[in-house]
Amino acid sequence: MNEKMIKNILFDLGGVLIDLDVRRSLKAMYALTDGSRGQTQITADGLLGGHDSELINKYQVGAITTDEFLSSVLSACKQGTTKEQVKDAWFAMLLGIGNDKRHLLQCLKDKGLGIYVLSNINELHVEWVMNHCPELYTADALFFSNEIHLSKPDKRCYDLVKERAGINPCETLYIDDLQPNIKAGEEAGFRCLHAKDNNWIREVEQMLL
Repeated sequence: MNEKMIKNILFDLGGVLIDLDVRRSLKAMYALTDGSRGQTQITADGLLGGHDSELINKYQVGAITTDEFLSSVLSACKQGTTKEQVKDAWFAMLLGIGNDKRHLLQCLKDKGLGIYVLSNINELHVEWVMNHCPELYTADALFFSNEIHLSKPDKRCYDLVKERAGINPCETLYIDDLQPNIKAGEEAGFRCLHAKDNNWIREVEQMLL
């Protein structure tokens, strides 16, 4: 990869910029459910954007509202469970942006690189990250699946980013933790880095700083 050609970084959010512990939400959700009323569609793969949960897939592309999502989850919860309890359980997986990533973002910004985000996400999680991760306000553009009504690895996501951001994919490093998304990014012409763990931070520092 020719580092001199990189002018932009396109980040995934959950699992890359934002640390996640999906088990926290799974544990909290299961504690709210009542087996006698049917199994909720909240699954590990669904929480990770794996598309085997129809409910979560619809929610992350904005096909259903937050109230519809919460009502559906409540239908599988113990009687007396509130929407606020469901929200808390849904937020439990989000751990925020670590100091090492904050520092990296600032260094990349100081160097004049364009910062963009493309994330499979939902309205409630957008609300949380925009309240708890002020670093995102410094990005040049944020592309959230619930707002663009498309989710990765759909090729149209990457085409939309190229068109709206006006960036050349050959000059853009795309970082994601899921291999199907990386493959789609490569097919769209982006230079890609598979973030299998947090070692990607050092790789980017060595490459660009």
